[in-house]
This record gives sequence, C-alpha cells and structure tokens, in this order.
Amino acid sequence: MTVESTEAHENGTAAASSVPQPEMTAQPSSTQNLSDEQIANAIVSRLSRDDKLIMRDGDQAFWPGVREMMKSGSQSGPWAAGALPEHHLPGVHYTEGSRGIVLKGATTFPAVIARAATFDPELEERIGAIIGYEMRAFGGTLFGGVPLNLMRHPAWGRAQESYGEDSFLIGAMGSALVRGVQQHGMACIKNFALASMEHSKLSLNVTVSQRALYEMYLPHFRKAVEAGAAAVMTSYSSINGELCGHNKELLTQLLKTDWGFKGFVLSDFLFGIRNAREAALAGMDLEMPFQLHFHQHLSELIDDGEISEAALDDACYRLILQQLRVLRKGRYEKTRVGCAEFRSVAQEAAEKSTVLLKNEGGFLPLKDIQSIGVIGRLASVANTGDKGTSDTQPTHITTPLAGLRSYYKHKIDIWQDRGQNINRALQIAKRADAVVLVVGNDHSREGEWVSADLAARFHEVLPQPRNREEAKIASQFLRAFGGGGSAGKPQESEGAADGYGSGDRQSLRLPPHDVELIKQVCAANSNCVVVVMGGGTILMNEWQDKPAAILLHWYPGMEGGTALARILSGEVSPSGKLPFVIPRRESDLPDFDRNARKVIYDLWHGYRKLDKDDVTPAYPFGFGLSYSQFHYSELVVTPPDELLTSSIDVQFSIANIGQVEGEEVSQVYIAPKGSAVDRAKQELKGFQRLRIPAGESRQVTVSIPIEELAIFDSERNQMVVERIVYEVVVGSSSQDPNSLQLELNLFGELNETTEEPA
Repeated sequence: MTVESTEAHENGTAAASSVPQPEMTAQPSSTQNLSDEQIANAIVSRLSRDDKLIMRDGDQAFWPGVREMMKSGSQSGPWAAGALPEHHLPGVHYTEGSRGIVLKGATTFPAVIARAATFDPELEERIGAIIGYEMRAFGGTLFGGVPLNLMRHPAWGRAQESYGEDSFLIGAMGSALVRGVQQHGMACIKNFALASMEHSKLSLNVTVSQRALYEMYLPHFRKAVEAGAAAVMTSYSSINGELCGHNKELLTQLLKTDWGFKGFVLSDFLFGIRNAREAALAGMDLEMPFQLHFHQHLSELIDDGEISEAALDDACYRLILQQLRVLRKGRYEKTRVGCAEFRSVAQEAAEKSTVLLKNEGGFLPLKDIQSIGVIGRLASVANTGDKGTSDTQPTHITTPLAGLRSYYKHKIDIWQDRGQNINRALQIAKRADAVVLVVGNDHSREGEWVSADLAARFHEVLPQPRNREEAKIASQFLRAFGGGGSAGKPQESEGAADGYGSGDRQSLRLPPHDVELIKQVCAANSNCVVVVMGGGTILMNEWQDKPAAILLHWYPGMEGGTALARILSGEVSPSGKLPFVIPRRESDLPDFDRNARKVIYDLWHGYRKLDKDDVTPAYPFGFGLSYSQFHYSELVVTPPDELLTSSIDVQFSIANIGQVEGEEVSQVYIAPKGSAVDRAKQELKGFQRLRIPAGESRQVTVSIPIEELAIFDSERNQMVVERIVYEVVVGSSSQDPNSLQLELNLFGELNETTEEPA
C-alpha cells in the first residue's frame, strides 16, 4: 500500500519512495461528474443558517473544552469543529504535533529546527506523509504542526518549532511538509504572521515595514500556500497595531485575493480573536477550538447586516471544499502507527540533521577504542523537546546512552555518569579511551509559555457558566490563570512574571555547570566529543577549544540515540548544516526583550545582520563538517531567457575527494552588487543534497526562479528585480573560503570574478 512521492536525484528526475497510501473510496453516483468546487457550492446551498453557524467554531462548549484542555493539553485527541452529521460532513478534526502527532504511540521525529538542518525537502515530504497517515489513523483530518515562523532571535522559546532564520530555507522545508501531509489530510500552516516571541505573544505589537514583510516574513508562507496547504492559522501578534486575527489586509486582501488561497483561515487557540465582528470582517473562517466569540455574536451580526450572508457562505464553502478532498482519501490502519518503517525515517532524519561543528585531527569517528565514558545528565534521559502543545507520546525513546550500549553491545566497555558530581565524572573520564559528554538544554530551559494571568487578560470576554458544573470549571480556571487575584477578582501580572512552561530563553549559553564539566573533563581526557542537545543557537566560545569534537544533536526524536551511535562509530557520516548562524557574542544579534510588548522588526537578523556588520561568526549559516571532503569546480551560470518568467540555472561539479562515502549540501547564494537600497550582502537562494561515494563526482544543476532576486519597491508598491549585477556564490556554507563565484548581469554577459580554488 504505497503512494508515489518524489525523491530528488542528481539529474533532477524523480524516483518513487514508499510512503503509506489509503485506499480510495468511490464518490456517490450523483456527484461523480461534478468537481469538488461544484459539490461544495451545492452543499452550501442546502444548509440552513444554523448549520452554517455551527461550522464556524469548535463543537465543544467553552467551559467543558477548557476543562479537557487543562487536564490533557493537546493530547486529549483531535479537536472537532463544524460537524454536520445530517449532511455527511464530519467537520475538521484538529491535531497538534510539529515533531509528530501528539497522541499515544505516534512516531516522534526530530524537532523542526533539527529537520531544517537536513536541508532535505524530499525527506521532509516523507515525514509529512507519515504524520498525515498517523493523524488519519487517530481520527484527525487537520494537522496543525506546520510552523513557518522565522527565528528572528534564538532566545525565542519555540525556536525549536522553526525551520530557522532564513526565509528561503523555511519556504523549501515547510512546503515539503505541506505536500506530505496533504497526501492524506489537511495541512495547517502557522502562525500567520510574525510570531517569534513567547512570553509576550498575547500582547505583542510588531512594527514592521512593508519591505521587511514582503521580503523577509511573508515569502515562506506564500510558498506553503502554493504547495497546497488547506488551512492557515493566524498568530496572537498584532502587526502595526492590528491583531492578525482581525487584519483584513492580511487575511482577505493578501492571503485570499493576492495569493489566491482557496483554503480556510482559523484562529490560534482560545484567544486568537478578541471580537467576532472584527474577525469575521477580516476573513476569519473558523474560531478554534471552542464556542466563544462566533458562537455568541455571529448570528446577531448577520441579523444586523454587519456580516453578509455571502461572507458566511464563503467561509462554509472553504471549509466544505477542504473536507471533501479529505473524505475521498480512504481508511487508515491504526496498527501502522509508530511502525518500524516509520521509525526508520525518524532515525534517518536524526542522522541527517546532526551537525559536526568540530573534528580536530579527525578524532571522529571513534576508532581503536576499548572503552567509552558517557557523561552528562542528558545522556540517559528522554529529551525530545518542549512539553507544551507539541509534546509527543512515543512507545520508546532511545537516549544517547541506550543507543551506544545497543550499538556496541558487549564489544567494548561503556561507563556512565550523570556528571552532577564532577570529581566522580572525572574518574570515569580518566579511565576511558574516549569520552562522549552530553550537555545542552531541555524543556526546563526553553519552550512554550502560558501566562499565569491568562484569565485576567481576557476576563471580560469569558462566557458566563451555564450551570453549576461549568461554574466549577470557571473557578478552577480563574485560580490557575487569574494572575494572583482571587476567584472573583483576577489580577493581570506585570511583565508576565509568572506562568506555565519555560518560555523564551534567558541565556544563549550552556548552564554554568555544563561549561565547568566540559572544561574539567576535557582537561582530564582530551579524547572527548561534546554532544550538544537543544532547540536553537548555543554560544560556545567559552569552551569550544576544549574538546576534540563537537556535535550538535538537537532534540533528535525517538531514535536519536541510535542515530548518534551510528555517527560516532562511523557507520554514518554526519551531513547536517546549520539553519542559523552561531555568533561569538549575543550582542552580535538583534536586541531581545522577552517581556517587551512593542518591538520593531527590520531586515537584519542572523547571518544577514552579521554580514552587514562585518562580524565574523563562530560558525556560519549553512556550516557543517563531514568525515569526507568535497571539492567544487566548473561553475557555469545560465541567465534566464525571459526576465520575468524564467530561471537562472547554476551548474557546477562536486567531487568527494575523501576516503568515505558522504552526503553534502551544496548551497547557492546570490550577492547583489550596486543596489540602490540597503540589501543583504548575500542570501541563500538554492541548495541540493547529494550522496557521493568516495572518489566520485557529480554534476549539479540548481534552478533559481528570477523572482527570488526581487525586492519590495515601496514607491511602486510591488516586488521588482533590480537591473544590477548579481554575484552567484556556490559552496558548502555561507562563508566557504573555497566557494565558486561568478558575476551575472541579467541584461548583459557573465563576468568571472574569482579564480577557481585549487
């Protein structure tokens, strides 16, 4: 039972990959000759107004839903909305899980930020197909785990749920996940837009220019829409003073009109909208997850003529159209959830995402050893990421220690210490032939945040309990989220000082104990590899010179320990690349105040900001070593035939000049020369992952659509391609000293600017 999924090959053709496929069900004979659009319109015409209103919000009443959410979070099962059984419409059934479906037994993949490090859209599409299948097996139809927000600053608590700092990479990976999920269900992209802070998310106003919006914060959303996403979830943020859930320019003009989005828009959970009229007029189709604003006010607004019947019909049409496309996809077997085939893909993702940052003297892979000392508190604990709405429930989690013990079995001695007592850890370090030291972050240091004054902030819009049981739930909610006030008098906290979850990070450094442990263990045994876990940038300048090797292992999913053992042993060569820059100092990044309620977003963050400021990073964007070596040559750039509709073809050769097979991610950057405006020195505009045996070479072609060079012209209010020279840069990272470079004049000839590196 398979479906054809595309896998990129060196020649640009596609091969079949085995991913789950449901059996197709026949359409009713009365609709076999009608399109989905025609069927959806016919259904809408038969619905009563009450039917249509039911479709516009969650099926659960507010207070019973809150009780369930307080008890089980997102793990209680799919959240249902808009079910109309008498019309054979099941509604949408929303499930969470950016690293896998959050329900018990589903496959847990590496965190999104880790998967970004694979630079492998084909793999991400396969992951999406598995997630989509498992969602359907649990009874879900709408997957809300396609997070497309850009990591403007790595202190963001949910950076682990981002594809990193670069819009092009986010667009490529997010679109791939959408394509995979849509094979089986509905993919919901989120949060539209500008959600990149956690503590102040419910009250954040982002001031941003049109240019920054159109060049930096919106392109990846558009690509995911064009990839076929069924739904878009708004963010809690306000943009230039207007809440995203109430923003007509964003939801109706841009998304539905300019981009031609045919799916539906839903609110972020609980308080994603604050006013039924404003949200409905803006283009909000579905309020999630419970009955609140729309349930209380939408009918009256239609009666008063403030919301038209046509607008109501359009929202229902959008919801029905997407349901129809899911209904014919067939049945799903729950016995396949978490199966060996799916777990092997999770392991593949963990292997491809691990980034080798340092390998002094070719220390890795480990060789000629009889013992390994495994040290660190994170070596033996399940560490898959945040414990918020993305938390998963896999059947097992292979830790680094368990992975090493399983791989080596009884062939070598493996000694372990949690590292809490440094002197005891040093005893093991001195005895072992090699040390694997596991440090980093976990859910206690970064993640989702729920403010303790939630009830206080939205006290005025909470519905009145309908009975004694609901009154009891309301009282419990107020005690938990009243901001320190009494049951009858909620009190809003200052600066979100208290809450649930870890939220935005307070430091980009390792915990002080981990730093001291690294220094002393490496002094005791120089044959040490530091394995760093976490969901984003970790500054390393105070200790990176101590170990022989450094691996960034992220939150690697349920098979992370197995993947780590295979990498350390040399069975697999590391091939991950950084989806963000690692600076030497936090001051090299934009300012970040996690309690700020007003912020300004511009064009400058990440590697773009460091390039602009001429600051050398500790590790550049796109960086990642291998156990092999690769040589680039023979760069040829073919300009487009038609400036507005064609692509730039970038061709080059890459050879594996090392001793082992390896995978390399070739990266193409575009550097504008002589622009009339302040532009990034270079930007990622293409990449290709290739497996190359030792001693062999491959010819690579990367096509870059001409619109990727466009910038926003504020005077003309549109994207334009400047008539200037562009330098095409090809290499293994954004700062590869051996990169190939050619100048491209879109209205003239190619001009070579550098000699090919020796």
